[in-house]
Amino acid sequence: MTVTANVENALSTVGVTVPDADAAANFFASLLGANRIVRSPGRASVPIGLSGVVDFVSADWPHQPPPRLVDIGTNHLCFTVGDIELAVSYLDSRSDVTVLGDVIEVPEGPIAGNKWVYFRSPWGDLFELQQWPEEPGYFHETQARLHHRREDIASALLPTCRGLDHTGYSVPDLDAAIARLVTAHSGTEVLRTDIAADRGFMTAQFDLDVEGTSRMAMVSVGDLNIELFEHHIGRQEAPRPLTANGGNFLTFRYGGAARLIPSSL
Repeated sequence: MTVTANVENALSTVGVTVPDADAAANFFASLLGANRIVRSPGRASVPIGLSGVVDFVSADWPHQPPPRLVDIGTNHLCFTVGDIELAVSYLDSRSDVTVLGDVIEVPEGPIAGNKWVYFRSPWGDLFELQQWPEEPGYFHETQARLHHRREDIASALLPTCRGLDHTGYSVPDLDAAIARLVTAHSGTEVLRTDIAADRGFMTAQFDLDVEGTSRMAMVSVGDLNIELFEHHIGRQEAPRPLTANGGNFLTFRYGGAARLIPSSL
């Protein structure tokens, strides 16, 4: 049985604006194995875990292409899996999604042992798969912990899916974003790391013709993992409005109710 949150009383809501809310929610829920979708005109909500919801909202301009992953305010959702190669094999068998690049295993640092890869959804947004080792690198550096879900969801179409690993955001100021989540929403900073990537790597893994460096951090708020990136890759587009494809918001009831958009993080 899949245990899901009460949508009306969710402690955290990840909102994503997409071309078609119903189609996006159906796709996301089927991969995740969620057994409930709450629908209203132009909106479809999928409960995740015990206290969270992913809220898909139909865009006013459905034919607008999605923003780049490195543009300010861009969101991505990441599934955690027990066997990433098996999950990738399933996605490769589908005609409506595209897996980008190769599965990458991080060799060192706070996320040492983590395996990851991105894939493009039927409407063009990027999603991520991650497989965490039993003891990620950061276990040896801090007592703080992310939420690592270890039980496969039997009803999920995505093989060995264990739920939502994190929601990720490109932010203009990493330090300010962490500070706001920690001070205003009782978040816990778990890890930070620096990343450098050349143009070939970025093209293969993210379908982006850019190169540069990034600062990354992960913060836990309640039972939601939040990944933050401050990218230094040259020109970046401004955040999309909430009504446009790729617009998004994040709502917490931890430390007082607040609705954030990524540029305010």
